[in-house]
Amino acid sequence: MLLSSCAAAAQITVLRDAAFTALGMVIDTPPSALVYCEHERYLSLIESNPAVACVLTSAALADRIPGEMGVAVTATPRRAFYELHEHLARQTDFYGVTHPSAIAPTAEIHSSASIAVTNIRIGPGAIIEPHVTLLGRVEIGEGSVVRAGSTLGSSGFEFKRLGGRIVSVTHAGGVRLGAGVELQANCAVSRSIFGGFTALGDETKLDNLVHVAHGTSIGRRCLIAANAMIAGSVVIGNDVWIGPSSAISNQVHIGDGASISIGAVVTRDVAAGERVTGNFAVPHERFLAHLRSMR
Repeated sequence: MLLSSCAAAAQITVLRDAAFTALGMVIDTPPSALVYCEHERYLSLIESNPAVACVLTSAALADRIPGEMGVAVTATPRRAFYELHEHLARQTDFYGVTHPSAIAPTAEIHSSASIAVTNIRIGPGAIIEPHVTLLGRVEIGEGSVVRAGSTLGSSGFEFKRLGGRIVSVTHAGGVRLGAGVELQANCAVSRSIFGGFTALGDETKLDNLVHVAHGTSIGRRCLIAANAMIAGSVVIGNDVWIGPSSAISNQVHIGDGASISIGAVVTRDVAAGERVTGNFAVPHERFLAHLRSMR
């Protein structure tokens, strides 16, 4: 889509036209994305990010946007960005076309499950237990199990203060489960915001009452114990253990084979194979050494 084609909807002035295929944040950017920039401290991130195709910004910053990127200006870039997102989500097929839901003949669906009539795909041998709710765009892979009371594809917690109001941001993406995934009872997985999917890789297992927020990507064969809370845009590698009642802050990256101890509060990236413990979480041996020093 060209910037010029949506100028009227977002009330922006295009200075340098260019095409984009996605919307995103400066620090969490899909390829060929439109982002917004309200402060000069983000200019270095934009300059170094090859995924950025177009920028909504102020007139004062427009000349500092790299020449290969499209530029549009407005007095309120952040507000214009979300207004454009709402327009694209509600009035266009920018984030994907609607299709009838498709359920494989060998899938087992309980009669009390609530499944949207559009944009749901359930693969062969999948099991959907009582009182499961599937909303938005949800894809469930072969042999995956969604146990009683879980909800997939609901809107996440994304509200913005715009123009003196608190505005709920439309979630235009979906949820994708790989093959052999299992969600135990009363899990909640929110769909992503700017298209794409909140994704769980093959053979990953979630215990009861796990929350996975919008845009998170979880790798293969992960084990996530009860009451864990994983915030938005988290990236988790393969073979990760996340202990009961752990909390993972937004945009954290957790490497392959990492281990998050029971009750840990993770606010920084965790390296592959690293084990972290505590609030705020630190390397496990360092945490034990600190405990010994206090005793």
